[in-house]
Amino acid sequence: MKYTLAMLLALIFAVPAIFASEVSTDQLEQQAWHVAVESAAKSIVQIRTIGGLDQVGKTLISQGPTTGLIVSTDGYIVSSAFNFAGQPSSILVRLASGKQLPAELVARDKNRLLVLLKIEAETPLPVAEAAITEEIRVGQWSIAVGRTFHDDEVNVSVGIVSGLNRRYGRVIQTDASISVANYGGPLVDVYGRTMGVLVPMAPSGGGSSDGQELAGAEYYDSGIGFAVPISHVMSVLDRWKLGEDLLPGKLGVGLVAGPTAIALPKIAAVWPGSPAAVAGWKTDDLIVSINGQQTQTQSQLRFQIVPLYAGDTVSVTIRRGEEEFESEITLAGEMAAYQQAFLGVLPARQGKTDEKIGILVRNVWPNSPAAEAGLQAGDLLKAINDKELKSFDKVLETMDSLPPDESVKLTISRDEKELTLSAKLGQLPSEILSRDQLASSDGKQEPDSNAELQPLKLPEFAQEAKFYASEGEGELANGLLLWLGDGSEADDQQLLQAWQEICQRDQMILLIAHPASETGWNSEDLAYLDRLASAARRRWQLDSQRVVVGGIEKAGQLAYALAFAKKKDFSGAIGIDAPLPRSLKIPSNRPGSRLAILAVESQDSTFAPLIRNDLERLGKAGYPASWLQTSARDDNRSVLEADLADSLGRWIDGLDRF
Repeated sequence: MKYTLAMLLALIFAVPAIFASEVSTDQLEQQAWHVAVESAAKSIVQIRTIGGLDQVGKTLISQGPTTGLIVSTDGYIVSSAFNFAGQPSSILVRLASGKQLPAELVARDKNRLLVLLKIEAETPLPVAEAAITEEIRVGQWSIAVGRTFHDDEVNVSVGIVSGLNRRYGRVIQTDASISVANYGGPLVDVYGRTMGVLVPMAPSGGGSSDGQELAGAEYYDSGIGFAVPISHVMSVLDRWKLGEDLLPGKLGVGLVAGPTAIALPKIAAVWPGSPAAVAGWKTDDLIVSINGQQTQTQSQLRFQIVPLYAGDTVSVTIRRGEEEFESEITLAGEMAAYQQAFLGVLPARQGKTDEKIGILVRNVWPNSPAAEAGLQAGDLLKAINDKELKSFDKVLETMDSLPPDESVKLTISRDEKELTLSAKLGQLPSEILSRDQLASSDGKQEPDSNAELQPLKLPEFAQEAKFYASEGEGELANGLLLWLGDGSEADDQQLLQAWQEICQRDQMILLIAHPASETGWNSEDLAYLDRLASAARRRWQLDSQRVVVGGIEKAGQLAYALAFAKKKDFSGAIGIDAPLPRSLKIPSNRPGSRLAILAVESQDSTFAPLIRNDLERLGKAGYPASWLQTSARDDNRSVLEADLADSLGRWIDGLDRF
């Protein structure tokens, strides 16, 4: 005889005190959980995928069996996108009855990292009862269920609901053990009602993008798991059934830097062509509220926007100066890759310009909009479109808000006369200028015969880095090349010999990092490199537009990984005979980040096809990517000998262009 949960609970409370010692609380809890799981199990399916990748980096992607949840009697099934990151060619679903059917992937929810499948069943399918999301409370029992190990039974882990509205209001949090065994399955309560669909989700950030299906899987069986509320799944199901992916909704703005919990939602950049741009939003505007809900911090703004989808319409209150106005905006999904606008100015590195407003022009990029407009070396660029340029940061903020091909008015000072010029902006170039075209600032030209590498040790890491820093001019900021060396003393000395004159001339610091393992660099060294770069920023005054990380082959791949993970900290990345890491999903370029890539390829490089393909991908994602070919590799010499080092140095020297 099968008991319903209500009958079981009635029996529990009806047990006479004389028999209480014969039935433990643990046994009663287990009986309740068994009944709850039995109630939910009929709507849980096993999924097997065929084809597609089975591993990205160190992350194993399930090809089956994985779990899904029936959400409608006519054959629609929801599962975690984690199970489908490999783009399987075939999908098979096994029902609780044991019957196996082919499935079609209908669409994805890229905001909550789910997929919708469809099978053609001969009879109506069982759908589990849904819990009422508003009644879910922190501390109540939660049961994570999957159907993977055996198709005729389910696997179970038990915990409590440990948080609500996590990940900017998108998921329920549980401490039940969650893993690939139950991703896509339900999180149920003690009544057998489905509370949500289990997914991994990134530990930070706002919306999702391609490649995020795997993010959050590091919490495997850690006591931190997430489930998308079933009430939300059902609310978008009809829209989802139409077959179009549900994309995270985007305003198209960049916000001022600062801790999201306290920083104001003040606009630092507007994505050209975005909903915000169409609505007329500008830099320095403050987002006051969304749909009547105040947004006093960036976190509050994200709680209002991140749960929404492309196509959703929101009412936004904007404050500009002392005035407020309303905007009704339809959120965007996919936006064209952001391209930084380019004027063609190489700024002088002379510290303060006598307290005057403006940027002193060191040189003008050949054939650039600035050159065509008549801008000259020695001019003082005072304003763009009447926006005063009080600092280089203001220049970048102004340029980030302008699209390529837009005409701008330039206010300059030349020979103590104020002039007005006009220019049509272009896109950031990829060529490497000659030393004469760069017109480098005056620095030491004679190599220091006593130059030596100095040690730099971080107390919490075993390895020791080395650096060379020439005697600076005091008020000038330094460029930085963080080079991932091989750990050998001989190569360190060759690097110093090749870069010493460049460091002196261009006010740069050479920082050579070494791997922890004798076998070379690996992903576990990323934390060390991040901390090393932070230590460099604390130790030296750095020019944020000339902070570059680089390496050869595997070290170059790690350099790319670090630069993309910390785009606000690096302005450039160099890879020699190094394709991008295959696990790296290139994030779309964004306002406020000016990461440039230099791919160096030896004539005999076996990685040439991959490198060329990566350059195309980078261009599509909006990044300025340069390519340089060198002579055939010779393992008995340094690949950073003087001629190549000079080319790399000239590329770095031009990164502060705008």
